[in-house]
Amino acid sequence: MNSKNRKILIILIIAILVAAAGGVSLYLYLTPQKTTVYVFNSNYESGTALTEKMLTPIRCDSKIVTAGKTADVKSRFITGSELTEVLNSGDHLRMDVAEGMPLTRSELFVNGGSDIEKNIHAGMIAVTIPLDSVTGAADGIREGSHINIYATGYDDSVGTTLLFQNMSVIAVERSEKGTLTSATIEVDAEQSLKLINAQNNSTLNLAVVDSTDYQYTDEETPTYNPNK
Repeated sequence: MNSKNRKILIILIIAILVAAAGGVSLYLYLTPQKTTVYVFNSNYESGTALTEKMLTPIRCDSKIVTAGKTADVKSRFITGSELTEVLNSGDHLRMDVAEGMPLTRSELFVNGGSDIEKNIHAGMIAVTIPLDSVTGAADGIREGSHINIYATGYDDSVGTTLLFQNMSVIAVERSEKGTLTSATIEVDAEQSLKLINAQNNSTLNLAVVDSTDYQYTDEETPTYNPNK
């Protein structure tokens, strides 16, 4: 093979290699990269410890479009590379989840969280009511109980107002003797302001109710006035 033919052959080989490399690059560019995300395989309640058995892996594109912008899947969801770390940290659910929901960090809180964090639902507020000799409370109040909250002298009233109905108790504290010392109630933002104001400016009584068959009053906050 003479020198001229050798040069032509080398050029052809280089051209083929460049074309092959370009083809591979184009294929990789046009083919979406995949990653693994996880969805819940059943319904689970807030406070449940996260385990691998609760999850089903799903392959999806590593890029997603939200609000017209492209973002990494891992910026929204927990991916395969992060799952082991999450499971080892002992995270719990901070909210109820339904079958098919994707696993995200917003659904979790770390193992070091308090019992209140484990029980409270997303978007809600935990308000703790200290209980003393002035405040009346049914001794049967426990975590998970539902209660009515009555306020005497609320809003300059001389009577008693049914302030809140069928509210969820997410935590209680007791003294060494077993006496109830506080109850933590789950409320929304507006209710929290109303409850704290009543706590500071009236006498509260808490009464346990049957949440299943509870009958709400026609009035939102009925009041009994002994002078009428």
